[in-house]
Amino acid sequence: MALSLPAVALPLFILAVVVIAFSRMPFLQREAKGGSGGLYPRLSVIIPARNEADNLERLLRSLEQQSLRPDEVVVIDDHSVDQTASLAQSLGATVIRAPDLPAGWLGKSWACWLGAQKAKGEVLIFLDADVFLEKEAILSLLQTYEVKKGLVSVQPYHFTIRSYEKLSAFFNLVLALNMALSFILKPLVKTRGAFGPCLITGRQDYLAVGGHQAVRSEILEDICLARRFLEKGLSVYIFGGKGKIYFRMYPQGLKQLVEGWTKNFASGAFSSNIFGFFICAVWITFCLSIPLNIIKEIRAQQWLSLIFSIILYLLYAGQIHWSLSRLGNFGLATAAFYPLPLLFFIIIFFRSFFYTYCLRYVTWKGRKVNLSRKLKPKAY
Repeated sequence: MALSLPAVALPLFILAVVVIAFSRMPFLQREAKGGSGGLYPRLSVIIPARNEADNLERLLRSLEQQSLRPDEVVVIDDHSVDQTASLAQSLGATVIRAPDLPAGWLGKSWACWLGAQKAKGEVLIFLDADVFLEKEAILSLLQTYEVKKGLVSVQPYHFTIRSYEKLSAFFNLVLALNMALSFILKPLVKTRGAFGPCLITGRQDYLAVGGHQAVRSEILEDICLARRFLEKGLSVYIFGGKGKIYFRMYPQGLKQLVEGWTKNFASGAFSSNIFGFFICAVWITFCLSIPLNIIKEIRAQQWLSLIFSIILYLLYAGQIHWSLSRLGNFGLATAAFYPLPLLFFIIIFFRSFFYTYCLRYVTWKGRKVNLSRKLKPKAY
């Protein structure tokens, strides 16, 4: 790599943009300002669940330990073949057995819609079964909602245990970077989506936008639901969940992780705002090109360029470690050897693109999801 001014300045500029974006990333606070002064509306937690016996107990027990406990917890059992339903009942949740999936519906939207119809709360919280909570989480979430209104969503802190789970690092980074860029560039760049694992909204607003019925056929039901709110003139806010809301994604093995990220990542990438898409693409390009340059410069014995590339690698690895520490417990080694999870990210991205836009189907939890509508890659 020749040490021209653009070659030096551009990767440093992009690095600075990413650092600024992550430094401004909003998180749920221990206690949000404002709120009801201790008088809270009736609150329902809705949990769609399909074969979630391994995850559900931790979530339900964390709900029992909340400083502000929800008035009801509704679990929608979506044709599970494990002990999901009996486990939920034994821990005090109201269990709804989902009828067969109607034509034109996808499973999660169907389960969420059924739960919303059954729930009695004025405020609805939708949680994925792999989420778990610190004891102040519901209080903080509700107080934040009462100040912001509209739709509030949270990207949970990604808790990892097994080494393959750390391959999710760049998926988290890209999702969070888009969120952070939307936050710091308001009102120039509108929030374009939401995080499906944790949503809170009022029943009245939820029904006014059509709820999950309005996005029943969408593989990206969270992003599409957020857009429904925006189209109706309602606000959408997104936060990081560190210290409050956690999840452990795809604990059943590498195959589940591959299927999970393949399911919707290409669609989500092309649904981001054009500025966020551009910044993420350029940042990923530099993340990839820097280690490749190091290899080329060693082989060509270009020692001055090599020193600069090594410095860049250390700077980018440091930024990745710092950013990941805000998103999950990925550890120092994940950042130090970041080309490995980056390569995995790139492979899964193209796999997702192939399944989404060429084969036009994905598989998830034993179901083949046909993407029958003509999907076009488009950044808004």
